[in-house]
Amino acid sequence: MGKGGKSSSDVINNTTNTSGTSAISGDNLGVVISGVNGNVGNISVTDHGSVKAASEIAKAALQSNSDAMSQAVGLGSDALKSNERVVDQSLDFGRDALDGAFDFGKVALAENSAVSKNAMDNMRHNAEDTTAAIKQMAQQSGETARAALAMADGTAARSQTGSSGDMTKTVKYIAVAVGVSAVALAVAKGVSK
Repeated sequence: MGKGGKSSSDVINNTTNTSGTSAISGDNLGVVISGVNGNVGNISVTDHGSVKAASEIAKAALQSNSDAMSQAVGLGSDALKSNERVVDQSLDFGRDALDGAFDFGKVALAENSAVSKNAMDNMRHNAEDTTAAIKQMAQQSGETARAALAMADGTAARSQTGSSGDMTKTVKYIAVAVGVSAVALAVAKGVSK
């Protein structure tokens, strides 16, 4: 037979003990991936509805923001309308105040004109009355002078039988009457100018 050969054998055993379990407790919301040595064994979603809840919260937040913006726009619009009314009312008030002031001015001017006219009329009447009084005084002085002259004539007639004291009194009366007449005429000429 033949020669025998050489034989050898090696046995290599590799054993890797790896646990692929994962324990989750508490508020771990998310995704857990477990497996052994690179093999993905199990994928478990552990959010317990949190993604859906987050989605609904986001939708609610967006809706709330949209509602808030709508309300803000509404408030802004209302504020503008209110300001417009206030400005209109202010302008109306200013216009009415100005109209009232002009009306007051017109009335005041009319009243002032009437008062001035009355004052001028009163001054004219007073001047007429003064002129009439001076004319009357002049006329009275003339009558007094005539009476004095008549009295002087009577005294002259009595002078043949009267005293010189009577004559002196008569001359004084005549001089006074002539002086009063001259003053009255001078005043009358001064007022009539």
